[in-house]
Amino acid sequence: LRHNNWSLQEDNNPYPELFLFSGHEPSTIVLVVMYSLSFLTGLGGNIMALLVLTRKRTGLAGVSATRRLLVNLAVCDMMVVCVCMPVNLGLQVYNAWVFGEFLCRTVPFVQAVSVSASVLSLAVISLNRYYSVHNPLHARSFFTGRRILCMICVVWSVSSGLCIPLLFMNTTQTLSLLDITVTVCVESWNEVKLKQRYSFLLFCSLYGFPVLFNLVISVLTVWKLWGTDDKRTQDSNTFGVKLSLSRLKVRKRIAKMVLSLVVLFTLSWLPLPFALWLACPIPNDFLGLGFTESNFKQAI
Repeated sequence: LRHNNWSLQEDNNPYPELFLFSGHEPSTIVLVVMYSLSFLTGLGGNIMALLVLTRKRTGLAGVSATRRLLVNLAVCDMMVVCVCMPVNLGLQVYNAWVFGEFLCRTVPFVQAVSVSASVLSLAVISLNRYYSVHNPLHARSFFTGRRILCMICVVWSVSSGLCIPLLFMNTTQTLSLLDITVTVCVESWNEVKLKQRYSFLLFCSLYGFPVLFNLVISVLTVWKLWGTDDKRTQDSNTFGVKLSLSRLKVRKRIAKMVLSLVVLFTLSWLPLPFALWLACPIPNDFLGLGFTESNFKQAI
């Protein structure tokens, strides 16, 4: 939510709302359909995930710890679905910021915190799976319910601390364009270099390093599981070995699920860091030059 958040204030032009409304355009209709499907799928999928994760019980401590972390991951996704997606959908239909100063500050903050918490939660899940495979006894004694809750609190605290500048940098500004007085919701930084440094900090701490860590840990976990399976299948006659193999299959399913989550998250959010990296604020002297009646839609 940056330079394309507009809100109509007052105007003598008889067609301002028609000018800002884009719901009749084919591209907007396609986006509305995609947003609606994503919203319904995300809402329904996360609700079902929360129901399954909170009801199903098991005696395996490692699985129980992973379940708590997956619940936290679903909560992060629900925040994006319920808070950010409706606002973004509204902006696709009506190219105007009609949500006020409060949401101008909080919506980008909530979106950034939820994404950050998702990345850090995946890192904790990958670490939990790694220790559960390489040192199961130590993992059961270390990843207790209380420590998992503490880790979740740390994840949210770190995410909020890293993203809290967005609460102060996002603000509304009033502009007059094409005989229309509008309000824009933008990030207002005193210096361009300060914004670039902050974007680089977010890229490294919330995408670059965590994604690399998650991928390495997940690959090592899967490698260890498959290597262990090859050794144990050579002698699978005793009851103890069969029980161990059944637990190994459970861990394999969880490891593949975690690896899939990491890969999907990495690919899904890959364009955003590069977009932030390449983004550069337009100087105020040139702000009005790009907004003509022919390219107003492209600019927003």
